[in-house]
Amino acid sequence: MMTKFILPLLLASTAVGTAFAQTSKGGAPLQSAKQQYNAPFTDPANVRADLARIDASMNATHSFQGDFRQVSPNGAVSTGKIWLQRPGKVRFEYNAPSPLLIVSDGVTFVQHDRELETYDRVPLSATPLNYFLKENINLAEDTEVIGLQKLPGQWIVTARDGSGQQEGAITLVFDSETLALQTWIIADDFGGQTRVGLTNLRYNGRIDPRQFILREDSNRRGR
Repeated sequence: MMTKFILPLLLASTAVGTAFAQTSKGGAPLQSAKQQYNAPFTDPANVRADLARIDASMNATHSFQGDFRQVSPNGAVSTGKIWLQRPGKVRFEYNAPSPLLIVSDGVTFVQHDRELETYDRVPLSATPLNYFLKENINLAEDTEVIGLQKLPGQWIVTARDGSGQQEGAITLVFDSETLALQTWIIADDFGGQTRVGLTNLRYNGRIDPRQFILREDSNRRGR
């Protein structure tokens, strides 16, 4: 179900994501302090400290709003507005001609097709976005981190569900100086990738809570 509609929205624009998309399936234990990090980690000795810095940066970002650009697995490009508020809430409002509006209220992701008047749902906990929409983000403990590359201008972290209950992986791309989230890439278990790039972000401002409510009895596009 997640692959059907959540993945066409959850990714980011960076070519390096492909390098991390090919991950093995099946269960794997969550990483502990004694985890041995190997390639594709460019600085294995400092992975735990680097992840802690990333956690701190994301935990300091309670909300943001701005623009997104999505590249779907088939190469189709969509744009729109994003509102995000932790814990758990996000809204993707697509620009025309896309009919999609996707909202998480903190518990459930709902995709509304405004042309077909359909509503599809999936639990937030069943999506990779759950890991960085949590109130207290701890990537090292909550996920299996399978890559951390520190490149000029970017830090790139790839993680997957350590319990083995979810397929695929999520890659997060951060500015290397500020550790601000720039893009994310979600790879599904069929080899497809959805990429979402973020621009024009405004941080930690008040967001109308109605942005994260989607009522089926409303014909309004949004608020």
